[in-house]
Amino acid sequence: MRAPVSLLIILGVITALLVVTGMSCAPKQTRVSEVVPAVPVPVEMAHFEHVFVVVEENENYDEVIGNTKDLPYLNALAAKYGLATNYYANTHPSLNNYFYLTAGRSGTRSPWVGGLADLFPGEVPGENIASVLTANRKTWKAYADSLPRAGYLGSDQIPYVKRHNPFAYFENVRHGKVASGQASQAANIVPFDSFADDLKHDTLPDYSFIAPNLYNDGHNDPVTRRSAVCGDHQALQGADAWLKTNMEPLIKSDTFKRGGLLVIVFDEACESGPKADWRFDPSRPGIKGGGHVPALIISSRTPSGTTRDGLYHHESVLRLCLRALGVEQFPGRAKTAPDMDGFFSVKTE
Repeated sequence: MRAPVSLLIILGVITALLVVTGMSCAPKQTRVSEVVPAVPVPVEMAHFEHVFVVVEENENYDEVIGNTKDLPYLNALAAKYGLATNYYANTHPSLNNYFYLTAGRSGTRSPWVGGLADLFPGEVPGENIASVLTANRKTWKAYADSLPRAGYLGSDQIPYVKRHNPFAYFENVRHGKVASGQASQAANIVPFDSFADDLKHDTLPDYSFIAPNLYNDGHNDPVTRRSAVCGDHQALQGADAWLKTNMEPLIKSDTFKRGGLLVIVFDEACESGPKADWRFDPSRPGIKGGGHVPALIISSRTPSGTTRDGLYHHESVLRLCLRALGVEQFPGRAKTAPDMDGFFSVKTE
C-alpha cells in the first residue's frame, strides 16, 4: 500500500532538514573526549562536640583485624562501628607518623631521618593541629600515659616515650607566639590519669590526643618489658585490655553518645623481620611507606559494620578531626587528603 502524497511530502521535508542541520536518523556515536565526567557531590561533614585519637603501635593490619583471640575488644569495635580497610601509614619508624597525624607532614630533619628519625632532639616549627585549633577557639589536650607531670617536655621516662607525643616537639606548643602574645600551651600535655576525671566532670577538651605507654600500646611485651615482635600475643592482649578498660567508659558515656568521635589507629606496620611491610600504596609498590594498618572510626553516627576501601594515610585522620569539629583550616597534606566523611550517616551542625 502506497503512502498518501501528503505524508510523502512531510517525510521529504523532515529528511531535508536533517541533512541541512547535519543531523542523522542513526544514533550519534560520542567520542571519549566529549564525555563530561559527573561531578561528585560533596557530603556534608557530621559535626561533633569532642574528638579523640588513640594511637597504638607497630602492627600489621592482618595481625589485628580478625585476631579475636588476642584482640576481642578491638575487633568487636571494628565490627560494631567503622573500619578503614585500605589505610597505610606514611613511613617507618614511629615519630614522623605521629607528625603526619597532627601536622600533616614529616617533622624531623637531617641527620635525624630514616632509621634515625626517632632520635630527633629538636623542635618542629610551623602549623599543626594545636595551633589550628587554638586559632579557631577550640580546646585540646594531649593525654600521655605515664607522663611524669603536666607540661613535661623532656626526654623518655620509661614507659613514657617522647616520640609518641608529638605535641612535646611543636615549637608553638612549647613556647607560644611572642608576637601575638600567645602563651606556651605545654600545660595542655597532661598525664593520662586525668582523662577519667575530665570525662567524669564533663570537662573534656574539644580534641584529645591519647598515647598509651609502651606496655599498653603493643610496642613492648607487658610481661617481659622488652620490645615486642610483630604479632606478639602478650603485647596485643595488653593493648586490647587497656582499650577496654579506658575507652569503654568513654564510648558508653552520655558525652560520647551525644557527640563523640573516637579514632583508634596504629602508627605503623611491622618495620623489620619476616612480616615487614613498607608499602605506601598497594597499586604503587615502588613507593616506600609505613605499611598496611587498621584505623577504626567509632561514633554514634557510624552505622554498624561500616567499611571503606578508599586509600587513606594519616593526614586523612588529621583532616577528619578538624572537619568533625567544624574547622576547615588544614596543615600540611591534610589540605588535600581524601575525606573520611563516608563513615557517618547523620549530618548535623
